[in-house]
Amino acid sequence: MDDLLTVRQVQKILKVDRITVYRMLRDGRLKGFKIGQQWRFSRSEVERKVGINVADEDIPQPAPGSSFPTHCVQTIQDLFSEVGQISSLVIDMQGNPLTQVSHPCSLCPMMQSTPSGRQACHASWQAFAHDSVTTAEASGSKYFTCHAGLQYIGAPVYDNGAQISLLLAGQFYWQAPDLREEGERVRRLASIHNLPIEPLQKAAREIPVIDPAQHARVESWPTTAARAVQSILYERFCFIERLQQIANLTQIP
Repeated sequence: MDDLLTVRQVQKILKVDRITVYRMLRDGRLKGFKIGQQWRFSRSEVERKVGINVADEDIPQPAPGSSFPTHCVQTIQDLFSEVGQISSLVIDMQGNPLTQVSHPCSLCPMMQSTPSGRQACHASWQAFAHDSVTTAEASGSKYFTCHAGLQYIGAPVYDNGAQISLLLAGQFYWQAPDLREEGERVRRLASIHNLPIEPLQKAAREIPVIDPAQHARVESWPTTAARAVQSILYERFCFIERLQQIANLTQIP
């Protein structure tokens, strides 16, 4: 899972002074959250700021035998989130992450910082994957709400006609939450996952709310990104097939 960095560690990676780190926090170039009086930052998010490749062992890997092109898809996903300014993630049909979360909100890294929080997130992803499947009897869902109350839109990714993964865009509210309900939910999350209440409340207040005028536009984004992923899968299949044809032609009888 993603490591959390201190201000000093961020300084070393970005090669800037402490004042610059705080300035980047204020103007939105960096996202962080407080545990007590100390700021913490997502390592993968900081390293992507300077173009550092995340080590292979830190990247969620597909199951053995999977042909999912994680590195290529991560690039598309990062671009999608940078342009849309919303978080995104690709999960397999068992709810396992195939990519790292792009552009995470402040609350989700806090959830991921505890074992119980990671388990709760994975349980949500499993439910999303299960509910997204289209059957002969019903259409799969495209709208989801996670254990922390954040909302997502999902778009299935197909390979050879079969759904193999789900592209999720979210970590937002479709409409402004009821403040009392949100407060109760945050207190419950803090208690369950042993997290400090004040940073969690601050992170919850920073969760973006999608303007109703933008709903239709935001709903279309995951489908567009999922099609781009499917194009990669198709091109990869064609490339492998061509290599196999070459190999067959060059075999010595």
